[in-house]
Amino acid sequence: MVNGEKLITAILTQAVDDAKYTGTRKQYLKHKIEAINWIMSDDPQFKYYCRLLNIEPSYIKNKIRKHTDTSFTIKQKPMVKTLVAALLKKKNYEQRRR
Repeated sequence: MVNGEKLITAILTQAVDDAKYTGTRKQYLKHKIEAINWIMSDDPQFKYYCRLLNIEPSYIKNKIRKHTDTSFTIKQKPMVKTLVAALLKKKNYEQRRR
């Protein structure tokens, strides 16, 4: 495997791991929200990385849907609304700067 393939494999693996996070640390919960959104929203970068590895993006999505619990735990739920609002605010700010 070429170094670039290793890096992309590591990025995709980390995103899947982040999507499965069950703890309550805000930083990791933020990563969970971002990973789920990145994988499930047809993000062009996610699709591009998958194609570089000859993987259909839908293959990873389906594996996650069928074999991974990406739901938010009872302890995570109260924190999610605040984190999502902050992420959306940041995204809107970044889009206005472009």
